[in-house]
Amino acid sequence: MKLLKKENWFMWLIINMASYGFGTIALAVVLDCFEEDAWYMKWYYWFLAFCFFFFPFFIMLLVFIVTMTCKVAAKLALPGKEIYLTPYIWLLLMIIPFIGWLGLIFLSLYLEIGILVCLARGKAEKYIK
Repeated sequence: MKLLKKENWFMWLIINMASYGFGTIALAVVLDCFEEDAWYMKWYYWFLAFCFFFFPFFIMLLVFIVTMTCKVAAKLALPGKEIYLTPYIWLLLMIIPFIGWLGLIFLSLYLEIGILVCLARGKAEKYIK
């Protein structure tokens, strides 16, 4: 896993920018952040959401991306784990108009940029096998 080396943080930046944030999913795969019995591992949830006019599918995809981003950030020891791993914070930010939505944007940016900073500081090198 040479991808987790300190000098490869710029490659992760390019991957995230080119894939609009889906690079975090690739990083979650490399860091082994998936759980065996989680909701996103059940194929029939995805199939049912896809069958119902695509709207639930995109909501599930968004929640999956946020979940994986939070798990990667926690695995890399990004400060604030108590805040961004709590689902109630994300729900509050989505419900409260304007201020909550701005908080949602800032928290998402904090996680994405914080993950890249952790990679640049070499916090992922201990997961190299």
